Amino acid sequence: MKLFDDFEAVRFSEENLIFITNRGFLYYIYDPRNSSWRKYRNAGNDNITVSNYQDINEKELIAAMGGAFPDKETDFSRLCPPCQLWIRDMMELLEEDYPEYMSVDAENAIYHTVHKFLLESAIYSISYMKLRMLFRDAVSLHQGEKLVLERIKKLSFVVMGKDIFKEEIGIVNGHDSSSYFWIMPVRVIVFTDTDSIDAVAEMRSVEISIEEGDVDKYLAPFLFKHLDNELEVNKKRVEMNWLDDDGNEKVIYVEGFEWYLTHNYYTFESIKEMLKEIRETMEAISSGKETEFTEQIRKKRGFVTYRSCYEINSNEGLVRGNKESEDDSSKANQIIDFYRRFINRMEYMMTVGEENGFDLISFMGP
Repeated sequence: MKLFDDFEAVRFSEENLIFITNRGFLYYIYDPRNSSWRKYRNAGNDNITVSNYQDINEKELIAAMGGAFPDKETDFSRLCPPCQLWIRDMMELLEEDYPEYMSVDAENAIYHTVHKFLLESAIYSISYMKLRMLFRDAVSLHQGEKLVLERIKKLSFVVMGKDIFKEEIGIVNGHDSSSYFWIMPVRVIVFTDTDSIDAVAEMRSVEISIEEGDVDKYLAPFLFKHLDNELEVNKKRVEMNWLDDDGNEKVIYVEGFEWYLTHNYYTFESIKEMLKEIRETMEAISSGKETEFTEQIRKKRGFVTYRSCYEINSNEGLVRGNKESEDDSSKANQIIDFYRRFINRMEYMMTVGEENGFDLISFMGP
């Protein structure tokens, strides 16, 4: 039976189920035995040949829907248990049910706050139900946008035990494949090319990702200083190899810290030294003292970044690149907080890595 857009309803006679498909992909299932709807666990990925299935009649579908013929996808998703829904489904239902608060608008702070709340929630179905209760209460009390926004932020703190809306320099759990550095314990297995995928065992279970702009501003001075270019695994990173006219293999190796898609290896000892200097820098920023890093850390970058200045080893380049930069001391607390979280993650990473036979930390750029 054709429904709306590309949605169709058919009968799966083997188990007496109703299938709801979109462009031939299975999305929703109704079980008459339990009078229950559920969202298919692999919705949108498993294709069926709709023409091979029996049709159902309109009366049967209306009965399954609780008395109304469906005219949009949310008519199905609202009948499913919240734990089966995607965040997109939840946002569409909230938008439909509470348009006075949840209009899709680039300037709508409530909409974007709710989206972030659900994204950050470990059990987002619980957060979704609590948000529904909050909106229902707000409508009955005719509460304004500002108060509702405050209530949502307080609710997120109660649910997650932390302020997810606090402005901070991000550290992402796991692997972010966009413009992020990937940091994790590694073990080199084959030493002929220590940047080959097959040569390196990676402990991704404790991996973190940090946006390259934040690495550039807050970590690059430490990373460049503490990279040991004489470490065998750093010396054996093959950048390019070929055979010359005489059939001899020629190899060019990566030298120094490489910003893009290359392992930069650090021993646990060098990481510990780096963290020691970061702690000293935190204390200096807090007290207003100066170290070899504080002036650089406090300044916003101009067109020349730390990495380019370190690569050309030019203090003059750093000054020239920061000609138009300004004092960033207003971010001192954020920087200290970032360093504190970074130190905790690195210490945990080394502890767990060592327990599992990993002996190096890799920093790899996007």
